[in-house]
Amino acid sequence: MIKVEIPKTPAQLQQERREEERKEKFVDSVTALMANLALLPLHAWILMLVLGAVHSVIAPVAAVGYGTALLFVLGVDLVAVTSKKFRR
Repeated sequence: MIKVEIPKTPAQLQQERREEERKEKFVDSVTALMANLALLPLHAWILMLVLGAVHSVIAPVAAVGYGTALLFVLGVDLVAVTSKKFRR
């Protein structure tokens, strides 16, 4: 059996390029999400240590635990993402 390949139209080629770009953007966004999720505990731990150090120097600053620091980092990230969306 002989295979005959039909040439693609410019519209089909453009659509294929768009699909490849979408796939690349998706992979990039998933990679960024995984990196942020992997670094989240580290950010919370560092925040907890910093606030503990500031608490030892300045008493009115509250010393927070790991859970509170994690929630604080999540809240700051949420505000940052929301503000980015409304800037555009």
